[in-house]
Amino acid sequence: MKKYLFTLLSLLTLFSALQAQEVSPVTAKPSVILDGKLLLNGMDTLRKFKKEDIESATILKDRNKTALFGINDNNGLLIVFTRAKQNTAENIALKEKIAKLNIATKPDMVMKAGQTVNPSRDSIAKGTFDFVSIEKQPEFPGGLKAFYQYLSANIKYPKESARNKIQGRVFLSFIVEKDGELSNVKIMRGVSADINEEAIRVISGSPKWNPGIQFGVPVRVKYNINVNFALN
Repeated sequence: MKKYLFTLLSLLTLFSALQAQEVSPVTAKPSVILDGKLLLNGMDTLRKFKKEDIESATILKDRNKTALFGINDNNGLLIVFTRAKQNTAENIALKEKIAKLNIATKPDMVMKAGQTVNPSRDSIAKGTFDFVSIEKQPEFPGGLKAFYQYLSANIKYPKESARNKIQGRVFLSFIVEKDGELSNVKIMRGVSADINEEAIRVISGSPKWNPGIQFGVPVRVKYNINVNFALN
């Protein structure tokens, strides 16, 4: 029960902290989009999730921004991604839409589960951020479409897996460094040993990305992505 309450209270506290910057207090529950779907009784639905189920959450309180997601009231919007569905096509598209809003936390404040911390520029630049929680996400030159074109052109299907007709989707994480290099490439969920190795090889050999930006400076960003291995 504590785990359920922690997730819900963390989201509400973050939302309340942002609303506190306005004149009026929080008097109504925000709308909730969960994994791309607008929920009825959204905050009640979130009670079903444990802390570890939630990958990230974005909070919008500007009506001009919430209207872009079909929300036209003044109660704000929580956009929540679960770990189980964080890399679906729908969620990737939604994250791209959020990134284009260029959401920026005030430079003198970082929100962490209801706490406010006053970071130095040095500590910001040295930290590692989640790719959906920063001002500007890291990006492969040309965007995700160009990145998947790079993968398609450079993946060499492992012969043994091809012979055995093994195929599937490899989920990886990596760090986009401040200079755009990719590091710490790891398999989160794999398919087979040789396919996993090929996924790591092609991701590690990627051209430099445009780095993520937080508070106006390049930062290290943890990024999640999936690579599909399919036989024609």
